[in-house]
Amino acid sequence: MLEFFRRKPSAFGLTLTAALLQVVLLFRAFGPLFTAPGQYLFVEEADGAKNYYTFQAYLQQPWERGLRWFEGMNYPFGEYIFYTDNSPLLATAVKLFSHYIYDVTPYGLDVYHGLILSGMVLSTVLLMSLLRPLVRWWGLALVFSVLLPWLSPQLCRLTGGHFNLALSWVVLLGIWGTYQLYTRTEAGLSIRQPVVLTAVGLTLAGFIHLYYLPIVGLYTGSFLAWWLLRSGRWRQWRLLLASAAVTGLPVVICYATVRLLDGYFKLRLSTPTGFNYAPWRLALPALVQAYPYDKVRFLVEPETPVSYESKMYLGAFVLFGGLLLLVAVLSRPARWRQRWHDWQSTTGGRWAMRALGAGAVGLFAAMGTRYAMGGDWYFNNYLSAFVYLQKISGSIAHFRAFARFNWPFFWAVNLGAVLALDYWLSTSRPWWRWGVVVALVLLAWLDTRDTLKAYRKGLLPNTMTNISRQPELTQLLQAVDARQYQAILSIPYFHVGSEDMDLTVDDDNQHSLRSYQLALRTGLPLMASKMSRTAPAQAQALASLFEGSAPAPELLAKLRGQSILVFYDEAAYNGARTPVALQTHERPRRLLAAAPGFISRNQLPLVAQVGTLRLYRWDVK
Repeated sequence: MLEFFRRKPSAFGLTLTAALLQVVLLFRAFGPLFTAPGQYLFVEEADGAKNYYTFQAYLQQPWERGLRWFEGMNYPFGEYIFYTDNSPLLATAVKLFSHYIYDVTPYGLDVYHGLILSGMVLSTVLLMSLLRPLVRWWGLALVFSVLLPWLSPQLCRLTGGHFNLALSWVVLLGIWGTYQLYTRTEAGLSIRQPVVLTAVGLTLAGFIHLYYLPIVGLYTGSFLAWWLLRSGRWRQWRLLLASAAVTGLPVVICYATVRLLDGYFKLRLSTPTGFNYAPWRLALPALVQAYPYDKVRFLVEPETPVSYESKMYLGAFVLFGGLLLLVAVLSRPARWRQRWHDWQSTTGGRWAMRALGAGAVGLFAAMGTRYAMGGDWYFNNYLSAFVYLQKISGSIAHFRAFARFNWPFFWAVNLGAVLALDYWLSTSRPWWRWGVVVALVLLAWLDTRDTLKAYRKGLLPNTMTNISRQPELTQLLQAVDARQYQAILSIPYFHVGSEDMDLTVDDDNQHSLRSYQLALRTGLPLMASKMSRTAPAQAQALASLFEGSAPAPELLAKLRGQSILVFYDEAAYNGARTPVALQTHERPRRLLAAAPGFISRNQLPLVAQVGTLRLYRWDVK
């Protein structure tokens, strides 16, 4: 029987089996998204609601507006698609498909779900391509290529609303590319195909979310630098060009494209905020803190939950496996020292250590340039690449959500653990080793099972595009002819993303969700905004609606023509936790408090009212 498991099936058969198993798990966790289209969402507030809106609104906007333009927010200025956080490459692809082949716009969010979740299958394919040549026991490759994508820290981005950051295949593509470059070079094989696939894939991923470029680039650059410098291969121009292609070329292409197509580039704030902001840095205890839904907990973990950005649990398989290894090494250090030396002579062992070293570079970067040690003490982290990168270019500081740079480390540790387990299983003879392997695989499955349960139970009703769940808006819109208006002005007003804290007006989740619903149903753009790097001058012009005696002349000049539909929610100004009270700066508080006065000051006629929701007409003069 053991000989059967030693005998590897064909690469195609094993990969197909793993992909099909992954599809089964996807249906187990997210089946209702596909069996009941249009009925469920991952999240319905904060960035998640906004990202759903920007994706759907882009699909709905007239084709004549062009592919690079988004008019759904920040009206009348609009924005370029690169700054909408709506997965530009995916949104553009769906819009092209809808225009030229078949219109899927009414099912936009269902298509979006399918595109994001299909990345889990691609992650499985990449993992199988990585593991199968390196392991002797193909069952381990099959099991972990299916389970590990469910343990990735990127998966929690689905419930956080950062859907385009949930694509673990992007990080795995960078790892796969360096693996292919390393192993093929060592074997004397051609590296052209993996270099092209990796460079093209990472370039495309950069147009899904720009953060992938520095995260993966730091890993690939570190891996290749360590390998080429230690081996002396840095003298080979072919390898230097290949390294530049997979590490630097995607960055150059994506940055140049955004820069050339961005007509607002000179208006954007060049100095970023939030650099070294504590909740965006990795807290090392996050590596051992299980997710709330995990039933298996490690022996030690912090009592206080880590921040959302810092969620980086390594998993029960790695932690308990590492603990067993530590006990074994301490009991027979000489024997395990020899095992370590022997493993380093294998292809898998050499590659795993280089991958772990490159992942560690990301780990140190994830900690930020200043790591809090408690009280008023900080560790000046000179091991962080950002200490040096920001000296080369200050713009690198825009990538200030440091904790994300730890994602390659998660994969390096887990893949290294699988390879080490396979090596031990292949070179040891005690019968009980199978019990250890089964126990460790079971730990990985238990974490996966808990994840599947949590996500299946966590799906929410679709309040974004399912009009049956919007009875108040349905009643409100009965008296409105959207063709008479050019845009929607929401009160409470919100404008997030300019990076200028005096102009950042945070939104109320319930009100902004209703604003998105209203905009999608009427087809009218929002004057409010919640995007990235919006020009402060535009935010200032829109803020003038509620400050001073009259709006900015340049704003009025753009608005003259059709009327503006003013959407006012009176309930947002009642109670203790109003949007006014939640603002962290004085000017946004004043601006929000003055917003309702805009209606009375301009003597706007009432168009419709349902409960605390009201619609007014503003005839711009």
